Amino acid sequence: MNKKMNYSFKFATLTFCLLAIAFFGSACGLIKNPYRDYAEKPFSSSEWLTGDAVERGRMYSDLFSNRALDGKSKDDVTKLLGEPEKKISVEGREVWLYHVEHQYQTPMKYFPVTFDTKRGAFAGRVKGGTVSILVKA
Repeated sequence: MNKKMNYSFKFATLTFCLLAIAFFGSACGLIKNPYRDYAEKPFSSSEWLTGDAVERGRMYSDLFSNRALDGKSKDDVTKLLGEPEKKISVEGREVWLYHVEHQYQTPMKYFPVTFDTKRGAFAGRVKGGTVSILVKA
């Protein structure tokens, strides 16, 4: 009887520990939500505008690789992506930051759109000659 109680106690303790790790891991962002789809998908302006950070994160790769923002005006970008969560200035250029959450664990949480006075918008942020497609702000 004592062995059976000892086994039950160890099992209950192990189960509790695993559940606590899963709960705190998901609450702290260490484990992505298993019920969300993080797979990449083609960019859609209407889905971007109505979607949350996860939906935007699913589309950012397509948006960047197809260069859909290149040469666009600020008004055009606003129509496609909506208002940014943040606006900053880097090396004299205005940069709009859109919050994205994607399948990879990274501290980079924003998709930057930089505006150049000569060529308009482009996806990415230029700093020190390097273009970044995701940034930490």
